[in-house]
Amino acid sequence: MLYDETAAQKYLMEVLPIPGPPGDEKQVAEYIKDQCRKLGVPDDAMASDAANEQSDYGGNTGNLAIRLDGKRGGPRRLLATHMDTVPLAVGSRPRIEGDRVVNDAEGRALGADARCGVAALLHAIKQLRALDGDHPPVTVLITVQEEVGLVGARGLDVSILGPELPAMGFEFDGARTDEFSYRIIGTQRMNIRVQGRAAHGGRPQHGVSAAAIEALALAELVENGWFGYVEKPEGDARTNLGILEGGKGSNVVMPDLYGLAEFRSHSVPFRSRVIEVWKDAFRRAAERVTNDEGEPGSVEFTPGPSYEPFELPADSPTVTVAQAAARQCGIDAELVTNDGGTDANHLAAKGIPTITIGIGGFRCHSPSEYVDLNEFRNCCQLAVTVATADV
Repeated sequence: MLYDETAAQKYLMEVLPIPGPPGDEKQVAEYIKDQCRKLGVPDDAMASDAANEQSDYGGNTGNLAIRLDGKRGGPRRLLATHMDTVPLAVGSRPRIEGDRVVNDAEGRALGADARCGVAALLHAIKQLRALDGDHPPVTVLITVQEEVGLVGARGLDVSILGPELPAMGFEFDGARTDEFSYRIIGTQRMNIRVQGRAAHGGRPQHGVSAAAIEALALAELVENGWFGYVEKPEGDARTNLGILEGGKGSNVVMPDLYGLAEFRSHSVPFRSRVIEVWKDAFRRAAERVTNDEGEPGSVEFTPGPSYEPFELPADSPTVTVAQAAARQCGIDAELVTNDGGTDANHLAAKGIPTITIGIGGFRCHSPSEYVDLNEFRNCCQLAVTVATADV
């Protein structure tokens, strides 16, 4: 049986309200392990790593792997999702309403991203245990701190996945279950520290405003088409300056300013080109803004967390198994490009060719987030099918 509705929805309704923002996922991990024990999974088949220890955010638990080795031969498959939610989902109160799960907590997100994935993979573990080992070797991986830059997947210790590296990866995240992301964008973040010179607001000519430097640089980038969606003859990219922090008070010329920028592209060389354009714009702006003694500002750049783009060949085993599973489940799936980035970026970089399958969560990260139970059913069926299909 591919789908046990009672069990799947039980897992979903139990895991949705468990608080688990990035760095505080331990309660979620304990729930998952408790459910696995109830299904007869031995403790020595479950392992956690120390991915949280390499995180800038700290954290109280690492990634969790559950190994179901099976008796049937074939390459090991990886089923993956993440256990953290955005902080807005803390306090979620899920309720089934028709063919949806909605949230009774006003102003809070539901946490469908990616608690639908957690519930679907618990459902898959239950179904695989019922086969009494008549399946290929499977590892279930549930990562931490995905919502703050794929931090858990970046720090994954692959030794917890089993005696051999999985040959195929199926990550469960996103919305539609008839869209399989086989080509995913890469992202580079950059810390920008603008240094001006403080001066009293009554004598601004003695200071160098970091705010003015930032404003000039951004104006140049916007005017020349290097901010936001960037489309040039040599490639395209998405750029953003998402964080700005600085200033001591309205009566002090701003002496320093910190910004966090990010650059997304399917082309690593073009992404590098965009970053250099940004750096040049900030350097020129720092030279232009001077005080009454001709002293300019300065700017410093340091790299932030990154992940690289990848594309699976359409005839790769991962893609063909996913497509065959969709047909078996009666789903007309298409291969799509993902411009957001997922844990699959780091899994692929670690040698596990991974495709991303939707989980039925919509309007994620917002108070109107909901679960489409029909899509969630598809997700559960697909998880079981990719885990058991012959290659």
